[in-house]
This record gives sequence, structure tokens and C-alpha cells, in this order.
Amino acid sequence: MPARFLQVLTTGAEFTLSGGTGSQPVTPTNVNVLRETTFGTSDIRPVRAGNSTILIQKGQEKVKEITFNLDTDGLLGIDLTILADHIPRGGLTDMVWQQEPELILWFVHSDGRLVGLTYDRANAAVGWHDHAIGGSGIVESITAIPSGAEDQVYVSVKRTIDGSTVRHIEFIKTIEFGDDVADAFFVDSGLTYDSTATSTITGLNHLEGQVVSILADGATHPDRTVSGGAITLDRTASKVHVGYSYSSTVETLRLEAGADDGVAQGKIKRIHGVTARFFNTVGAELGPDTDNLDRLPFRDSSMAMNKAVPLFTGDKEIYFPSGYETDARVVVRQSQPLPMTVLAIMRRSNTFDA
Repeated sequence: MPARFLQVLTTGAEFTLSGGTGSQPVTPTNVNVLRETTFGTSDIRPVRAGNSTILIQKGQEKVKEITFNLDTDGLLGIDLTILADHIPRGGLTDMVWQQEPELILWFVHSDGRLVGLTYDRANAAVGWHDHAIGGSGIVESITAIPSGAEDQVYVSVKRTIDGSTVRHIEFIKTIEFGDDVADAFFVDSGLTYDSTATSTITGLNHLEGQVVSILADGATHPDRTVSGGAITLDRTASKVHVGYSYSSTVETLRLEAGADDGVAQGKIKRIHGVTARFFNTVGAELGPDTDNLDRLPFRDSSMAMNKAVPLFTGDKEIYFPSGYETDARVVVRQSQPLPMTVLAIMRRSNTFDA
């Protein structure tokens, strides 16, 4: 709702406080308090996102969108967790709103995961995503600070390094890195070396004893274990990103392709081919489940073998070795420190009527 009224949020209900009618100021003689909803708010600070107030309900497992509704001429509470209620289950302990470059509500889960909610009501884009932090990191708190063209999201992460409990203050790098794959930074708790070509990377004391993932001049490199705050590469490189590895996974919902006598749900289906549309991507795996993924080829015979694979934008036609099943899902995964943006997954399939 427009911020014309003071919203009072309590553990038992949500109220609005105004000066009677319209936008009149509050005085001792015209205070008007109305109970709008009865969800109850936790002690986690709510945020204002667009025209809505976002709060975590008192049980800390539901996120409510409080917005004005013309039909009731009052506030309406919409449950945002109904879209993926398994993600916040167990409780959320912190929340922050990032407006640039994307509209995302970030949450800290009680088990230390980082949880995101893309929240763009104007374009009907609302969806949850789960982020496990590399190196078994536990997120303890989060904040967002405006920084030029983006809001910089900072997290406090607890880990055990070299036998000691340490806390690192890390920030989420923007996904926009340009058109050079060498600038792609897709590691956790990572650092970048950018200077004269070398095979020794130092200054990694915060990752002592840890297995790290490496992108050297835009090409993947075998993992290394940090020793003495340094690693040694197989080849020299002038721009190197070093940090914890992580996997990014997309899994489609159960296929609905229609059938002669109605819907395809509950019927035997088979996907026999997939076209995946990528944007600025190098390296990806695709298959029917996480145990049966094939790596897609992004290098062809026209590319120099001593150069990094350039960014790919376009369609990949993929043979899909699936069987006959009722779910018929497609999984796309990126397990390398490389960029992957999936624009569309187009399936060719058959539905078999009983």
C-alpha cells in the first residue's frame, strides 16, 4: 500500500495508525488505529519492497507480503512461501532487500544457508532459490549497502579453517562481468590475481588447508589444496580466480505436455530430445537427474586449443537418454567456476495414454 499510514507490526497482529482520514497528521484527538491482519510478526526487521511490506511471520517459517487490496479497502497478507514452502522450513533468522542490479529478498536460514527470493511484482517474477555456501560455510548475518549501480550484499560466514573457527565478511559479486570469460568470478570466498603471468598464487591464508577451485585466464584448472597460503598452477596465467567451488542446478517441474484424454500428469512420458538455450555460457551438464548428466560440448575444432573457450549464446541440441516415467524432468547443472545462464529448456516428448 502507499506509505500514507504508519504500520504497526506486533507478535499478534498488524495494524495501521493514521490521523483519521486521508493524509492528515496524527494529533492527540484524531488517532485512528485499525487492525488489518492477524498473522503476527517475528522480531526480524521487516523491509519495504516496492509498494509492499515484507515480514517474516512469528513462527519464522513463512514470509508475508503485506499490500493494499482495493476489494477489501485494507491490507492483504499474501503468503510468499507457498511457492516453495520446503526452502524456509526450519526458520529464517535475517532478511535484507537488494534493489540493484536485481530485485531480490535475501534471507539467512537457521541452518546457515543463504536463501534468495526474486521479487519483481511488476513483471510477475516471484521465485525462491537456495544457495549453499562453499566450504561448508554457515551464514550468520546479512546486510545490503548501496554501492554505485548496485546494492552490495555482505554476509558474515563462519567456517573451520586449519582447525580454527573463523568468520569471513564476504560480498556477492555482480553476475554481470562483461564479455570476457577471464573476468567471470564464480567461486566462494575467493580472491583474484591480476598481474604478470605466474604459476604461483599467494595471499590465500584465509583458505589454508582447503581444496580450492581455479579459473586461470578464463580456463578451468585442476583443483589445488592451499598450503602456506599459496598454490602452484600447472601453467602460468595473468588473471586467476581462486576460491571454493559450488554447483548451480536447475531442475524443471514435472512435464505437462497434454494428452488425448486430458492432462499428462500421472501418465507415462518419455523425453527423447532437449534444446537448451544459453546466454554467455561456458560449460554445463544436462540430463534426466543429477546422477545421469552429460557434459555439453562448447569447444569446437575451429577454436585454438591454447585459448579459453569463448562465451556461447544460442541453442544446444541434446540427445536425451531418459526412460519411460511419470515425472519426466530435465536437470541442468554447472559444476565448474564458469558462467551459465539458461534462458529456455525446450523438450520433445511423448505422452502414453493408458
